[in-house]
Amino acid sequence: MVVEAKAGYVAEKNVLNLAGSHAFRDRFFAVNDWMWIVQRLTTHLQRYERWAMRRYVKRVNAFLLPRTNVQQRSIKKLRLQTFGTSNCNDQWVTSAIGRWGVEDLELVIDNSSWCYDFRLLDECKNVRLKRLVLSNCYHHYAPKSLTFQRLTALTLRKECSHISHVCYILRNCVQLKDLSLKYSGHNQDSLHIRVPKSKLKNLQLDNCNVGQVYLTSLPCLEAFACRGQPIELHYSEVPRLRHVSLNFLQTGDNAKDGSLCGLSKLFLGIPPPLEYLALQLRGGQMWIKPAAIRSQLNHLKKLLFANVAMNWDTFWILTLLAAAPALESLHVHFVNNSGKVGAAGSLDVQVEHHQQHHHLKELVVIGFGGAAWQTGFVKQIIQASPILERVHLLDGHVVDDEDRELVGLEIVRRRREWHECERLKVLDELTDGISSPHLKIVLE
Repeated sequence: MVVEAKAGYVAEKNVLNLAGSHAFRDRFFAVNDWMWIVQRLTTHLQRYERWAMRRYVKRVNAFLLPRTNVQQRSIKKLRLQTFGTSNCNDQWVTSAIGRWGVEDLELVIDNSSWCYDFRLLDECKNVRLKRLVLSNCYHHYAPKSLTFQRLTALTLRKECSHISHVCYILRNCVQLKDLSLKYSGHNQDSLHIRVPKSKLKNLQLDNCNVGQVYLTSLPCLEAFACRGQPIELHYSEVPRLRHVSLNFLQTGDNAKDGSLCGLSKLFLGIPPPLEYLALQLRGGQMWIKPAAIRSQLNHLKKLLFANVAMNWDTFWILTLLAAAPALESLHVHFVNNSGKVGAAGSLDVQVEHHQQHHHLKELVVIGFGGAAWQTGFVKQIIQASPILERVHLLDGHVVDDEDRELVGLEIVRRRREWHECERLKVLDELTDGISSPHLKIVLE
């Protein structure tokens, strides 16, 4: 019996080993076949890429570099995108700007970087360029370029958006009105902008990896927008600054590293005469410390809080309201980023708010769901606003307004079906103890 069992075991083992070797061999040949197919396909793809690039270069050459006897035409706007660098890039840009008189040019270099000397255009007589967008295209080897001196709008992205070149750009682009720096990969502790002769009106910093921004001297600046990690903002000689939009996302764990940021760090220095302020302070945990703001925003008329997490408290909003005595319109957008409202979000309803808002006429709450803490927040504002005329509570969200990129946010409404009993309960809670004949509450 033992001998038979052992013989059966050995036979079964041999069968399994044989099957395993066959399976391994099949996998080996399958991988080899697949690698052979990939190599063949790669060869074909590379050949088609070269063919496509030759066709692309040929077509662009025919468009931008025609024979001299071709009738002169005018091109107002041109977007030129290349994959890597090309020997024709210099010719294309020179011809587009110097020969065809392009007024709005966007240059995008993918997977590479390229440098163009804009001084090559100084001798061209048909230069009309006003707006220039550069992505991975270096520009800073063009001191005293006449083309740069004529620019009114400049956008720099990725490798060419080094934050330290801001003052250099403003001193060379003497007619510049709009400047945007986006997705800079260079880290810098601070940015000091002091260009007293600058005509810049709009400045945008988008994910530029800078810790502190000093708007030291920009006498014509009217709008400033900043997006990315939280920064410190210092204001000085910006007498015309009316619109500010701050969109900050904190990705660190503030509960562990203790990196709470005081609201006052967004308004350091001499308070500018702001009339419109949009704040988007986002993060998984609350990183704003609701400390009193030393600077008084005495000219602020409209205030927008967007993407306020429901697991944050709202006391910091009331703190900022206390620094804006002339506020006329308040918009607050709550976003439900958690299925459970944090303890702080429910406790702040009990905080007494003694500040009076004597000029507030409009309150709009987006993302209103009828929760007790939301109703309590709205009622606090109503009680503290003696001339409040309109309260609009609606469901929805906000998105960036493409037409007003610097300071624009657009409300996207989403109609909610309220049960009549639920609607009456919310309205009764809001109007309980309120005697204001001119107040109108709209609940959507």
